[in-house]
Amino acid sequence: MSDTTSTDPGQTKAKDKGQFSPFAGCSIFIIAGVLAASMIGFTFWIGTRVESTIEGFTTEKPKTIEQTDLQGKETDQVALKSKLVAFRHKMEAQKKGEMTLSAEEMNLAIATFDILKPHRGNLHVTEITDNGISAQISNPINSKMSNILSKDKSYRYLNGTILIQPELVEGAVFPRITTIKPEAGGSVPEEFMQQISKTLLLPFKDDKEVGPIFNRISSVEIQGNTLLLKTDPEHEVSGAPPTDTQPMIERLMKGFAVVAVIFLAIVTAIIILSRRKASQTQS
Repeated sequence: MSDTTSTDPGQTKAKDKGQFSPFAGCSIFIIAGVLAASMIGFTFWIGTRVESTIEGFTTEKPKTIEQTDLQGKETDQVALKSKLVAFRHKMEAQKKGEMTLSAEEMNLAIATFDILKPHRGNLHVTEITDNGISAQISNPINSKMSNILSKDKSYRYLNGTILIQPELVEGAVFPRITTIKPEAGGSVPEEFMQQISKTLLLPFKDDKEVGPIFNRISSVEIQGNTLLLKTDPEHEVSGAPPTDTQPMIERLMKGFAVVAVIFLAIVTAIIILSRRKASQTQS
């Protein structure tokens, strides 16, 4: 007598229906692969676009920028420091005060104060006129998007002249760059102009000595061939902050992050729906 096991065709059919379809799993990986390839292609296209834009107005080597020689300038350094300290004391005493800075004093400040060391060899004020503050720059720019995630940096240099229009924004001096004339030719996108403007006074941001001077100004203007700064305790802070024009690379990276989130959301939704369908079929 042999044992035989009979199988109910209905049970087999129901069991087959309850199994997770391998095609659904393959579809998930196919879609994931397509989206991943699209993201890689998008990133490559973005990187190529950024690099091409930067190469249009930069050169491979920096330009030699004039620096103020401090030899024999001890008296001028003491006078400049005294001027800054006196202006700061006016602020702390809640009194009206003013201070003027010439192009020579600005260059002397760059050579004297350690907080302005990042500008040495990169920025030199040539003159101050009614049109604004003119300066020569050799500004390093990270030229490859791939370097953002790596320690190795590949710089190109924006060599040329800039025109700065000083503005007062919420009690702080903001050096808005209105014109950049690159020696390499081409035009500088607004995003880069805004970013360079922000970096000009960046060293003052966390400085305890000089920082307060530039964060409690009541007015700033060009007077003859000098920059005139005033402080007034009765002055009410007004004015909108500068337009938040994000750097091109930052905006593109945010776009990349959005695409990545969408990609993960789609894959997650597909997996959840596939498993839910399989669970409903089993029940």
